[in-house]
Amino acid sequence: MNVTQIKSMSDQQPFLFFCVGNNHRTAPISTRESFYLSPDQISAVLATAAQRFSLRELAVLSTCNRCEVFGVLAGDHAAAQTALRDIYAAVHEIAGNRQAAVYQTDPFPVYTLTGLDAIRHTFKVASSLDSLVPGETQITGQFKDAMNLAKSSGTFGPMLDRLSQAALATAKNIRTNTEIGRHKVSISHAAVDLAKRASSDLSTLNFLIIGAGEMARVAAEYIATYKPRSLAIANRSRQKAFELTEHLGVGEHHSLDSLPHLIARADVVISATSSPAYLVDTAMVQKAVEERSDKPLFLIDIALPRDIHPSVADVSEAYLFDIDDLKSVVDGHLEKRKDALKQATDILTSGVESFAEWLTHREVAPVISDSARYMSDLITREAAKTFSKDIFANLSDKQREAIEGFVEAVSSRVTGDIAQSLKKASPEEARDISQALQSIFGKDIRP
Repeated sequence: MNVTQIKSMSDQQPFLFFCVGNNHRTAPISTRESFYLSPDQISAVLATAAQRFSLRELAVLSTCNRCEVFGVLAGDHAAAQTALRDIYAAVHEIAGNRQAAVYQTDPFPVYTLTGLDAIRHTFKVASSLDSLVPGETQITGQFKDAMNLAKSSGTFGPMLDRLSQAALATAKNIRTNTEIGRHKVSISHAAVDLAKRASSDLSTLNFLIIGAGEMARVAAEYIATYKPRSLAIANRSRQKAFELTEHLGVGEHHSLDSLPHLIARADVVISATSSPAYLVDTAMVQKAVEERSDKPLFLIDIALPRDIHPSVADVSEAYLFDIDDLKSVVDGHLEKRKDALKQATDILTSGVESFAEWLTHREVAPVISDSARYMSDLITREAAKTFSKDIFANLSDKQREAIEGFVEAVSSRVTGDIAQSLKKASPEEARDISQALQSIFGKDIRP
């Protein structure tokens, strides 16, 4: 076999994991709101965006705290940082998200992560360690949904599959083996704890929950444990509001038409719908406060896009909080869970390292095999040429075997050293070593 016959498997071509987006750490809620994409929008953009940028795989995760694009770039992308910004902008442009267009000039509020950094971030997201409330479980389900959406759109492939499965396995390991998720931790729980600013005794308060989805349900269940003076659920579908009160065994159910009356009765309003437009405006709150004889009204908006107009904060005796205002509550929870967070971080690091080892092996295995075959081919050809010379005509079989054994031992040592170097290297370092081997031994030994 000559060097031109040495071929790496086609599925071993260079690729790059990436993540580009913004979250609660990098952008305020007003910016995140502009980048929010609904599941229908995501379904409509994935295939088109992947084709436009020749992406091997692509997925989008959009929640109240982040809008991130995950994917796999084919080939060697030296200009990946610029490319990723273009991909992110295109996803929103294809989705018809005109609000995000204003951010397409510098400074573009996104982070761009590639390689091991993107892998580590993916693990943190799936494990909820990058969440506003570390340990909350909702993000894990949202991450699964994002990958399933990519699968149904035809942009989910073997690399994102392997990455997401490894990340979710680590998330399960963290939930099973640490205390981080064994207490009531979610944005909804934090919102209810924030309500304690209205009164340390929640049983004395009248609550209104706007919405009947997952976040509203969790908040309502938590509130119910305090046996409040009253609890009302208002939703676009009154039937769903009724079903939630039936589940709780307590509370009134209403349609959104009753909001002005219900807000006037409430001490605390928690809103968590998927409405694309504001449901509560300044005039509504101003009238409610007047009917309450200026009794303080607490409004906590945990929706994105937001349900309550920001100008409500200007109404006297109305105190408006949004998701970003929950940080002080969350920080208090985190202080109590330092040890659990440390354990969770250690588990995550181990999971990332295991995935990186698999990735390195996947990339270097063909190179190790190609190098060994190249050396074997070289020895076979050169030995045949050497032993055909007259000077070696009188060698005994033992002498010939000794020389061949010596040469093969040197060859094995060389290829063994190459293998060890590649196995110990990071994916990026392994690619550099592979490219060096390609340069030394020939174009057909490829990373």
